[in-house]
Amino acid sequence: MLLPVVLWGPHPPSHTVSYLFLTRDDKDLISGSVEGQLLVYNVFSSGIVPRCFLVGHSNEIVGIDQIVSGLNINIVSASCNGEIYKWDITDGSLVISTSMQGPLIKLITLPSSQNILVCGQYGAMTVLNSDSLDVAHVLVPSDPTHWILCCTIYQPPKSKDEEVVSMTVNGQVKTWNLQFGTQERQLLESETKILSCPRPVSLTYNPKSLYNCLIVCEDNWRIYRAGDFVLLCSDSSQNDVTWQNGAFYSVDKVALWKENGLLSIYKLPPRAIHPVDHTDTNWTADPAICLLTIETGPQMSCIFNYRRSKRTPDHIFIRGDKCGKVSLWKADKDIITNGLGNNLTCCVADTWPKNTPSIVQQLCKDCDISFDITASVALEPLSFIACGVASGDIVIGTTHFLILSALFRPDNTGSMYKILRGHKCNVTALLFPHSQQPDAYSQSILYSGGADFCVKIWDWEKETLLQTFTIHSGPVIKLILPSANATGRLRGSVISICEDNTIAITKSNENSVLFVGCSHHTTVLDIRWRLAEDIMIVHCIDDTVYVWGLSTGHLDRVESGAVGLSIISASDMSIGDQQLFKISHPGVTFPKQTTGLSIVPFRFGINDSVSHIVLFDTELILHLLSQIQGQHVSEDNHSYIHPKNNAINFEMLRKRVVARSESKIADRKTSILKETETAKLLEDRCVTLNVATESIDVTDAAGQMNVKNQDSSEELINRSDAIKQTCSLLLSCLHAWGVDINIDRTCLKHLGLFSPLDPISYGTVSSNSTFMLLLPHWEKRIEDHTPETIHSPFGRWCISSTLTTQHLLSVSALANKQMSTDLTITFNNHIRNLAYNKDTSSDREEFLRQSINESEKKAGWSHVTALHCIVLPEHVPTGYCAPLLTNLAVKWQDRCMEVREASQALFLRELRRIGFAGRQHLVNQWYPYVVRKRERVLPEQLERTISIELPKVPEYFDKFINIPSKSSSSVSLEDEETPADAYSMAVIILGVIVAEFPDEVEQEKSKTISHERKEALKSSFLLTQDMLKMVAAHLFSQLTQPPSQLHLHSPIRRASVDLIGRGFGIWCDFMNLTAVLITLLELQSDPMVPIEIKKAIAQSGTIPSSGSKARMAAAATVRAAYQASILIANSKPQQTINAISKEIMTFKCDVEAGLSIQSLSMFPSSYHAVLDRGRYPIYLLVQNVIEKTKARELSTIIVKITEIMLFCIDTEQFKTRTLSELVPALTKNPLIDYCGNTQQVAVGSNEGLIHIFDIRNSKCVPLHAHNGPTSVVSFSSNGRILVTFSEREGKVSIWQSSSGLLSLPSSWSISTAPLKLLRVVDTLPPLKQGTKSPFFKWETNKLITLHLSDGTKKSFAV
Repeated sequence: MLLPVVLWGPHPPSHTVSYLFLTRDDKDLISGSVEGQLLVYNVFSSGIVPRCFLVGHSNEIVGIDQIVSGLNINIVSASCNGEIYKWDITDGSLVISTSMQGPLIKLITLPSSQNILVCGQYGAMTVLNSDSLDVAHVLVPSDPTHWILCCTIYQPPKSKDEEVVSMTVNGQVKTWNLQFGTQERQLLESETKILSCPRPVSLTYNPKSLYNCLIVCEDNWRIYRAGDFVLLCSDSSQNDVTWQNGAFYSVDKVALWKENGLLSIYKLPPRAIHPVDHTDTNWTADPAICLLTIETGPQMSCIFNYRRSKRTPDHIFIRGDKCGKVSLWKADKDIITNGLGNNLTCCVADTWPKNTPSIVQQLCKDCDISFDITASVALEPLSFIACGVASGDIVIGTTHFLILSALFRPDNTGSMYKILRGHKCNVTALLFPHSQQPDAYSQSILYSGGADFCVKIWDWEKETLLQTFTIHSGPVIKLILPSANATGRLRGSVISICEDNTIAITKSNENSVLFVGCSHHTTVLDIRWRLAEDIMIVHCIDDTVYVWGLSTGHLDRVESGAVGLSIISASDMSIGDQQLFKISHPGVTFPKQTTGLSIVPFRFGINDSVSHIVLFDTELILHLLSQIQGQHVSEDNHSYIHPKNNAINFEMLRKRVVARSESKIADRKTSILKETETAKLLEDRCVTLNVATESIDVTDAAGQMNVKNQDSSEELINRSDAIKQTCSLLLSCLHAWGVDINIDRTCLKHLGLFSPLDPISYGTVSSNSTFMLLLPHWEKRIEDHTPETIHSPFGRWCISSTLTTQHLLSVSALANKQMSTDLTITFNNHIRNLAYNKDTSSDREEFLRQSINESEKKAGWSHVTALHCIVLPEHVPTGYCAPLLTNLAVKWQDRCMEVREASQALFLRELRRIGFAGRQHLVNQWYPYVVRKRERVLPEQLERTISIELPKVPEYFDKFINIPSKSSSSVSLEDEETPADAYSMAVIILGVIVAEFPDEVEQEKSKTISHERKEALKSSFLLTQDMLKMVAAHLFSQLTQPPSQLHLHSPIRRASVDLIGRGFGIWCDFMNLTAVLITLLELQSDPMVPIEIKKAIAQSGTIPSSGSKARMAAAATVRAAYQASILIANSKPQQTINAISKEIMTFKCDVEAGLSIQSLSMFPSSYHAVLDRGRYPIYLLVQNVIEKTKARELSTIIVKITEIMLFCIDTEQFKTRTLSELVPALTKNPLIDYCGNTQQVAVGSNEGLIHIFDIRNSKCVPLHAHNGPTSVVSFSSNGRILVTFSEREGKVSIWQSSSGLLSLPSSWSISTAPLKLLRVVDTLPPLKQGTKSPFFKWETNKLITLHLSDGTKKSFAV
């Protein structure tokens, strides 16, 4: 989850308008640029406000159109190099993208199907599906040798069929019939006609009459009759300025405009308006009359567009200039009299705030140097950044300090930066080679190129200039490295590219120039190598290929066309994926993040100042904070932590201190008591450490601890500080400042956050490394044009649902993590002092003061979490963009605990906020996706025994989640490349509603009411029984799908597992409990997850913060399956125990029959392999049932519980440990007793039977002891006597082994039981069961005392 923050700088980026488009609701204006960016404007009645850049294309925008898709405004854009992107401009995110082979010219949306028609510099045209951007149809021409320059759509009235009409470069008109709903992939040309219109610019039909069409060429325009293309009217340009486009203004008027922005309105002759007799061949075309010519602005090269408003009768004209200025006019019908009307104008450069911060602007003010950044490079992984400025200086500072000074602190309070001076003018290129090839270059070396024609080499750590190369005849525009596999002379060298396309290779350690090539006529696009032949291949932007011999320095060959392409394809490798000629796409490469923070320099135009995108990786920051927490615990705590509950063992800590101070015990008695009181104080405050069991390093009794050396400790401290600073910066950027003043004060005073000086320019990252970047101060500018003022504290939450989702998730997750991390580290410091006897009275006072401060911090972080998770929507006045439920659904079972908890809290908050009506709307919206997949899962599958197969060598990796809008056909999953459609999202959303709002669904008990009453209540249910059955079937399908169809550790599967557990009280009517339990047990038995991690999951619910992504994803799946099985067992304890006991009994019978587990696992309906692997998960599940189930309910299943536990425990364990040590909760029950001498377990039941389990031969024999429920059983110490008591019957039975010991032979049965009933004591009256359980106490082997539930005692002799 990457969160970008933009530091634009004081100068706006260049935006040379190449295309203009106004959405159908007239509220959003989108301008495409030559640089490849889309600029989105808000259009108001009083003005135009630029909102954000959509950054993704790498070349000029040639087409923009809108796709009608529900409430969201989806547009599709195309660049001249074949890139086609579909955007959701309401949300600012990329929905889906594709790429075409060859340059594009035109893009149109078909009105009926909403599919996309594209044409380019090739003969055929392509129709793309609007949802997936896959090729739906290919329009094949009869003669593909001529390019198609323009096209339009002709649709007859009251028909969904469409006719595609196009014109080629030589004036041919080609048509294709596109029938609505056709599935044919290739459509042949239906008609061709040759016109005398060379190089046409546009083709437009009259939308009112469909009788005539307008064809605009560069030097003339003509009106033809539709169908037979008979010429009706024509006119030519009066000067050398060419026509750009035109359209029908009305039935009898056309509007045409030239490239210099000159707009003309022409009156058509009568014959060009009304139908004429096509058989009359004597008539000639009449000239048109120019009614009006308007200068729309300065006569310069511009882009013009026109369309009729869909909401009003206005005619809308739009103009865009090279400087980025856009103008909009709304004219009425009488344009001749009233003109164009009011002009709404906006220019980004004119409205750009001059105080927009750059990353070094504050430092440059202090040092009195230019703050126009001309080059920038991140010194990763050292957390530094170097910026070259227009004055020739290079400013180097720590990343955190520069961001802090730019966004939060107006004054420079320290000297945490360096300045390198040496260039005489602009620094145009910077390179830090160590970040790309650390083995070949030192981390202290920095390369720079300038407009003074020099390449300089610096030791930036010592602030010294090492070498200067003056080998170019122009400014150095790029510095790159050779291939990483380069050897010999190329290893350790640097390639510099000049503005005149000269290439030079220099080597610093030899102080020599290896190569200079200066014969390239166009911009260098790529450099490739043939290392074995010592050849360098230069690919230029005009597809010319230059082959250089590096050893001789001679130009061997110059090729182009197919030969040049074959040379490029035969080369070994390229320099990488960096763009050499411009930096137009900031998402090309992301620097490697070591602290969760990185800076990406970018600029749109080659002459722009460099701006920066600060990228925060929330999940990486959480992961690093977990590592810090784990390192502190593993280094400091050791045996001070109880392995069971991960809490501080204060008693052991006290004994350790006493043992280490044995020589001074008398003098330190008071100090020890105070230490114990302090420990008790923290224990009362419930200070616990959230650590995994595998991070515990238990030391020996002498208390020897492993202490790292001083250097590694300092390195850990520095890295920890950098990670904490990153977390503080991110929270300072994301916190909702101004919403709650009291929380703001707490953040500034106690939590270490900083208040931003000005509104921050946020952004979002979509797939394909595309960005939505907000412009600076857009909230302030929009206030002047909206009737309902959007105040700056709330403006951010009214921009984009994706932005709201990411920010709320990040703030909530980081705030929760900060709470536990701060408390952990503070308490660990106190433990370290106690362990090394460094505590003094002042230290203790300081610790108490810190503990109070930490309590305030904890309360502050809690308030921050509550503000963003609960009360924020109540503070936003209007226009709140709610979080996306699809994003939260995928994060519902994220492997990161903090992200998972935050997403669940936000999801449930949204469901409660929208109320019953909103939840009903969600059900109506998402349930159809489940119905459409009915054939995928049949309800009969619920009764089958389905088991998934665990892979032997899994190689699964969690990946970045990006969820497009629901209109997209697929979304990316976290753990795999396999797409998940809206069906998976629907199952999760409906599952959450059912699990969290069970009272709003129709449950089984509601069927008992009358039919009339049921029909009356049907409207009060969100889901009916039939709908619940369908959702349950699909949840079960996602749970049991094989890894070939759904990734084994996918978050979708984990969410299904969790929702089945949460709502099993409702799902139980539609699911096979045994199949669900066995599948969950199999997921918990994943061999990829070690037993230590499984123990940690059972004890604290945590998974390791380090390790491979595959193991972390597997651990998250194990955790979800464990928690779901626990929830199922808590809701249905008896059914759970009965189901497991039945399968174990079948397993034992089959094993006794001589069948092996391998042979049993061959049967599809067999669970034996799962039971054999899942002994430990079963043990944990049953242990939880024992602890959570009430005693009265537990007594009905205690025999089966004992049988299951003995199945799970290895019999070898009983040789060294007792049953009370292995299962403490089980032996606390008075119905169970264990004899270690005989390894026998006696269990009483409600039927009056006593079950004797022999652990050595796995036998069980029932004895009839009482006519009522058994209350207590007890063995004598030697195992020869067994005493039982029934409180309801009022009898005590005393049994003795006839053979001396209760040794059960393998052939023993009830009829041959070697147990002798000595006597029955029935003098006690039948008693009612009390609040306390009765128990036996053996005084000697022949005397026993019975303690009754009412407190009385009675002794017996045996």
